[in-house]
Parts: sequence; structure tokens; C-alpha cells
Amino acid sequence: MNISQTRLIPTCSILAGSLLSSISGAQVIEADYSSPTLDRWNYPFNGSPGTRIEMPSYGAIEQLGFDDHDAQVLLGFDTAADIPPGLGADAYRVLSITVSMTMSNDNDFIYDPTYDSYETYGELGSPLDTDPGRPINLWLTGYRDGLDQTTYIETTPFGFTPDVPPAQGMRSAFAAIFDNAGVPTDISNNLKEQFEAVPLAIGQTDAVNPGESVPADTTFTFTFTPCQLGEHMELGKMLDLGQLRFSVSSLQAATGDPGGGGGVVYPIWYARENPIAIIFDYAAKLSVEVRIGSAGDYNGDGSRNFLDVSDFLSDFGSTNPAADINGDCSFNFLDVSGFLSEYSSN
Repeated sequence: MNISQTRLIPTCSILAGSLLSSISGAQVIEADYSSPTLDRWNYPFNGSPGTRIEMPSYGAIEQLGFDDHDAQVLLGFDTAADIPPGLGADAYRVLSITVSMTMSNDNDFIYDPTYDSYETYGELGSPLDTDPGRPINLWLTGYRDGLDQTTYIETTPFGFTPDVPPAQGMRSAFAAIFDNAGVPTDISNNLKEQFEAVPLAIGQTDAVNPGESVPADTTFTFTFTPCQLGEHMELGKMLDLGQLRFSVSSLQAATGDPGGGGGVVYPIWYARENPIAIIFDYAAKLSVEVRIGSAGDYNGDGSRNFLDVSDFLSDFGSTNPAADINGDCSFNFLDVSGFLSEYSSN
């Protein structure tokens, strides 16, 4: 069962069914989720979607017929009980998100906490990287084949006609980056297609040092503040629907050639159905901080006065994400102007 803990900062009442226009002040909500409501090994040959107890992530490096990011993991967290849905996508301003996952296999791959350009992979996986290992990446999720977040579930078929048989380019839900118009780009073959794909976050852990093998039951955390318009738009759409979704991928090569290694050389993640995950609390988790309503009532007490200005300036001076009013991950005149505009509006 998905258990969440929510803190409102500060609290202000929202009547059931109220619209954004009736929210007089900002409401900052912090919500924590101890388990996903959806986790799926998003892999073309997964015969038991949504019920597996482990979910590997690995790549088929420039291997024709398979996606570069071959084995992905899809995570979904229902948020409607804590963050009111249905306010319109532009009503939500996500301040920060942390996703965590715990791996089940032992010392099979090397920890790399840094971004690797597609150029470092070379032809058929020849390593051109300057540090050992490959990162684990967190993305938003895009859809095709007429599906979307409301219709794609754990047991939905993986995909339809591949671009290249048996499975390249056929997945209906995919790790994605979004442009400023909110249009997703599938990053599953960014090595073959030769473009940079920068994730929302790269998995980090304190269990080992970079370049060391990762032991079993290590937890990786992915923390980010949205900085691009497309990210804000997609997160707003998801919160409006009442569920946040993410995709996880990594490009440690799968077993086999070309582009593969010998044996397991990639992370394997606990799924929420795993008995060990249930006992030891190893299922994926989510922490999210989001503002709804106008930032003009900065402290959310229902009125706009000097206290709002003082609190905004304090957060702005300390580069608190809450004071990044336009959400571009910079702190400058545009944020001050944006706050003053909302402060002076009704």
C-alpha cells in the first residue's frame, strides 16, 4: 500500500472541488511516498509486466534492433490525496523532487555519479570515458501509439511495430526529454541518433566512492529542481492528473555481443512486489515539494503584506528554490519582477 506523509507550509484550507481562481494564497506542499503505485520493468521481452520482483536497467550499446537504453524502469506515484489535482497544469510549480531506488545485486557494476556524453560511448560501446563506470539516469516519461498517462498502465503491451526488428523504437512509454512546447523526445536511442540527452538527475550514493563496485542493498537518490519550461509543463500536467511518473535508465552494457559484457554488469532494482523490499522498505520512494496558487501570498497566510516581501527576499538571498519564481534555476531580476507582479495582482 502506498503510504504518504504530507506537510503543508503553511496551511490554508482548500474546499473540495475548488478551482485555482478561488485559492487566495500560495500553498506549499511537501509529500513523501514510501512506495510507488506503479513500477514496471519496461523491457520488450518482459512477459510479466507489473508483477516482477526485480527490475534491471541496462543498455544494448548501438546494437541494431534494440534500443540503446534497452531495459528501462517506469515508476508512478499517486499524488491526488496530498496535492489537489484538477487545478490546471499551470497551477503547479514543483520546487524539488527526490526519487530513491534500492538495488538487489551485489558488486556487479561500478559507481559513476557523473554525466557521460553520448560521444564517450564510441562504436559498439568502446569506452571513451575518462572515469570508470556509467551513470544511472532519471527522466520524465513520454508516450506514443495513441497512449498517454491515463491509458498506459503496468500491464499495457510494451509496444507495437518496431522501427528495426525485433524491438528497436517500438516502446509505447519511453524515457524522454521535453522541449519548451511540451513535446517529448524519446532518448532511448540517443547513441545511434547521436544527440545529447541530459537527464533530470543522476543517481547518487554515499555507500561507495566513485569508481568502486556497488554492494547489494545500496540506495541511489535522484534529486532535482526543474529548470526547463518543458519540465515544468509536463510535471504540471502530471500533477493535474494526480500521478507523477518517471523513467530510469542506465547504459551499462547487457550481457552478449555486440556492445555487451560477460555476466551481469548492471544494476537490478527491487520492485514493490519483492518480499524483501516489503520487509526492509526497499521499494522506490518519492519526496516532492510543490507550490500551488499565487506566489504573491508568499507565506500563504491569506493576505499580502510586508511579511510576504520579507520572506521572499530572505529566500531569494539564500537561493531557496521557492524564490525562483520563474523556475529557470537562476536567481535574478526576473524572479523579483515576477514576485512583485504576483504580489500586486488580485
